[in-house]
Amino acid sequence: MSPGVLEPARLLSAALVAAAVLGVGIPFALGLSNLSILGLYVAVPLLAAPLVARRLRREPADVAGTAAPIRVDWRLLSTAFHLLVGALVVVLVASEVRPYGFYAGVAVLYGLCFLLIVTTPPERASRAIGLYHLVVALLLVVFSVTLYYDFFVGHTDLSAHTAMTETILETGRTSTLLPGYESFQLWHVYAAFGSLLLGEGVAAHTTTYLLSGGLFAAGVGLVFGLARRLHPDETFGLLASLVAIAFPLYLFYGMYSIPRSATSIVLLALLVALASRPTAGTRLLTVGLVVAIVVAHPVTIPFVLAILALVALAERATGRADPLVDAYVLAVSVLVTSLYWLYAAEGLVVRLAGTIESVLFDPSESAVPEGVVASPWVEVANYVPYGFALFFVVLGFLFLLERRSRGTDAIEDAPSSAAVASDGGRPRSPHLLAIGLVTVALVPLVFPGPLLLLDALAGVNVDRFGHYGFAFVALTGGYGLYELVRRGGLVTLLALLVILSLFTFTAVSNDFTASDNPVVERPFYTFYLEDEERQSFETIDDRYRGEFGTDRVSCRYAGERLGAPCAVVDAAEGGAMFDEHDAVLLRDGELEDRPLQFSAYVDEAELPREGLEDRDRVYDSGSVSFHA
Repeated sequence: MSPGVLEPARLLSAALVAAAVLGVGIPFALGLSNLSILGLYVAVPLLAAPLVARRLRREPADVAGTAAPIRVDWRLLSTAFHLLVGALVVVLVASEVRPYGFYAGVAVLYGLCFLLIVTTPPERASRAIGLYHLVVALLLVVFSVTLYYDFFVGHTDLSAHTAMTETILETGRTSTLLPGYESFQLWHVYAAFGSLLLGEGVAAHTTTYLLSGGLFAAGVGLVFGLARRLHPDETFGLLASLVAIAFPLYLFYGMYSIPRSATSIVLLALLVALASRPTAGTRLLTVGLVVAIVVAHPVTIPFVLAILALVALAERATGRADPLVDAYVLAVSVLVTSLYWLYAAEGLVVRLAGTIESVLFDPSESAVPEGVVASPWVEVANYVPYGFALFFVVLGFLFLLERRSRGTDAIEDAPSSAAVASDGGRPRSPHLLAIGLVTVALVPLVFPGPLLLLDALAGVNVDRFGHYGFAFVALTGGYGLYELVRRGGLVTLLALLVILSLFTFTAVSNDFTASDNPVVERPFYTFYLEDEERQSFETIDDRYRGEFGTDRVSCRYAGERLGAPCAVVDAAEGGAMFDEHDAVLLRDGELEDRPLQFSAYVDEAELPREGLEDRDRVYDSGSVSFHA
């Protein structure tokens, strides 16, 4: 091997180390210690990944397939898996909120999935067995929130979408209740139809949770199918699927049952179609999937177009002769989007134009997110699972660069008849290096931290890329995990088991996916409403007809689902924040544990109770009070 063979990988490793040091050191030197602390979750994996990649660097001839250092009968692991699932269900039944022990059990569950994937001899049924266990693990995590608690609101959009679904069920017509959502009601119709099939005994919002969980379970198979089309080894496909279900954004969007979450899975299907042989049938399927994305959620397609353009550029940069995304795909996407927006989404275009105008001419409304400034250590503690994911992503990209520098193709090491195309018996081109490039480009937009600052400073919803970029994180991160298994021995396998257990424990217990009982609580609201709170809203709506002030979560639910006239209280008024409202609704139960989100977050110690002393407390359920 010549000294310059691995030059690109070495240069990138040096650049990553420099970026990690500068990313933490420069903000600290400028007195921005909060940003320096926040950068730790990025800096640590940027330092660790090059060291691990250098340690495990080997010539291709030194690595024999993907044989694990040990073999285990899959039935033994599967039995342990199902016994643990049963125990975790019992824990849920016996607990009011999910305890930390539940998260630890899920981490063990993911560990069993990993062992089942890498220690089971490759057989015809191993694919189905591995996918089945991954799907069960995912559904347990998702449904332990959405079906365990009464009403999961997420980022509060579910209140509006549920209201529109219920309107369709009641009237048989699409809703005009909330004009902002009129352009994409396909999901509401789908949810209403599902609710009719399940019967009156299942609430409309429960139906949406079931449908969303089912879609993201199907997404596990789609990630596997996409990975197999890029590289034939089934172990890589299953490990990519494992990384997907451990990525916090995938878990959250599986819970967050709204139209743009569903389009994330449609995009996965589109990527699978693009990675398949370009026959007339797949071309037609591609058009159909693009149409489905545009119609189901028109706001999604600009982000999808941006990602597809990134793939096209990356493939051009890596010299792929048979690109996944060609001019036909981009032209079809632009044409379908233009036609739909022109004829069916006039209101959407107006909104987008207004957003662009406010960003360009009124940037003063943006501010750095409160959590970054007020509690950076809490924020970075909740970013730990993203740090693990970034570690695997960087490793995957370094390994891909290394293989490219050696002039080898990863697909040649593990040929499989399932991945051999009919044209001359040659394996399909993997495109993995281009996928890795796209993943690296998406990291600042998909991973929190840089994303939050961009969102605040630019005023643009760049966080939407997180809805659609997880497939690339899963593929590149899965490849890093795959190469670690290939190149390492028993010690590496055991180390990976520990790392994955920590990864998955933090993935399911952070405040983004477990606001019910996070290990480290952020100063933000809980993502679900209790049954007692919802009943209180309905009672107050029946007895009081005037407008009242309240927090954002309560106002979205009461206003959009019940039609109650409410307004979000302006916290900037300080001690006089309640004065302009004739009546005030407070979620006292939430306030005991979390601050309430008015125009800004206000905790119990800062709430001006004296502003309510002259009012009558006309309603008090213990969790909700009403002052008029």
